[in-house]
Amino acid sequence: MKYMQVFLLASILVFLYPYKSLANSENTFNQLILAKSSLESRFGVRSVECFAFKENIGFTEDQIQLVENCLAGVRLLASALGQVPDPQIHTVGISTRFLRTGGFNTVLIPWNASLQETVAFLKNQISKEEQGLFLAKISKLKRKIHLAFRIPSLYCSQRISNEQCLTGYERLASIKKLPAAKPIRWKEVILDDRRGLGDSSRSHRISYSASSEEMLEILLMDPQEEWSLRKRMYDDIKSKFKGAFEKRLQIATYFCSTELTEKHCLEGITSLSQASEKQSMRMKAWGEVAIDKYNTFIKDDFDVSIRFNLPSDELVSYFASKENRAEATKNAVLVEKLEKRTLNNPSGLRAVCDLEGMRSKLCVGAFKDFISFVSSHRDFRVKEPWESVMFVDGTQLARVNFALNSSPRHSYIYIDAASGPKEFLAHLMRFGK
Repeated sequence: MKYMQVFLLASILVFLYPYKSLANSENTFNQLILAKSSLESRFGVRSVECFAFKENIGFTEDQIQLVENCLAGVRLLASALGQVPDPQIHTVGISTRFLRTGGFNTVLIPWNASLQETVAFLKNQISKEEQGLFLAKISKLKRKIHLAFRIPSLYCSQRISNEQCLTGYERLASIKKLPAAKPIRWKEVILDDRRGLGDSSRSHRISYSASSEEMLEILLMDPQEEWSLRKRMYDDIKSKFKGAFEKRLQIATYFCSTELTEKHCLEGITSLSQASEKQSMRMKAWGEVAIDKYNTFIKDDFDVSIRFNLPSDELVSYFASKENRAEATKNAVLVEKLEKRTLNNPSGLRAVCDLEGMRSKLCVGAFKDFISFVSSHRDFRVKEPWESVMFVDGTQLARVNFALNSSPRHSYIYIDAASGPKEFLAHLMRFGK
């Protein structure tokens, strides 16, 4: 109880006044973290996702604008919630459209909507009685589907509305009879606005608008057969391109998105193989390489995704900025040394770097900024319940969403590793005694 009082007091002190200084802050990620925390403390919003649909984001740097859009959407939502009595919104996606999804406590809102539109959308709630009737209907349909198909995990994605989700369940439940000796082998089925393999070998997406016959056809497919086709595809790829990838580039792992056809997968693999003939590409550090349907990202020192139809010359040009193996190794060693230097500092903060999805060069700069801060502010002491400062690449959507919703966010201070000394100081001082 005492801990909760301390936490609430710290939250109020930290988040009552940041709006006075946000206008002078230049770092979008740091502002977004504060704005989301304010939504939690003021309105009980638990989860906020920068829900940019991943189609055609483009390149690594194109995510920057989407993070800025997300901040605009969070600020819009805060203004709107202040005008809506008891909105009962727990989960929010900052997106490109209005949508009630995942039940009645989850919404998507467009980042660039007007305040009037957003308030009207949030106020347009159905009664508790109607909500209960709707959820009871969903539960009844899911029980019927479970009795017929015994699917361990069945749910709707947040890409579709509550009504579309209901349509999908109704079509599944209307399937009259399961052919004898045809058990459902999928462990996870997701009703979505598209169809295709999921992220695991026993996961499949079914379009909510598919006919009952189409749904049954998908359910009766054998996951092992579906993935064996992909395994054969990968075996062929390995036999043809092993020299290019494992010897020239020394790639640890390479695969294609499940959204890609075999033809498009081979198109991307061939382009990468041609690029591997360049000496500049061979000097880079390569870890996991994903051939993607939409985007080309440099995620960290090693891992990348490459759009399947990116020409090899453009591929080589784009990855010119990626660290060489020698640079990556040097920076990784330096990160370890700098992290040790931050231990047992008088601020009371443990400093850690989110190396998943961040270049070690950024981490080096962040540790140096932290060491400089502690050296210059020897009287600084962090407030409870804050325990750690974690450096994040605030320009990458995946890592931004991780920081916004991570379970230790009430004791971790997240800060963009590229903040720079001035913004680093401004952000950390918010959490001091």
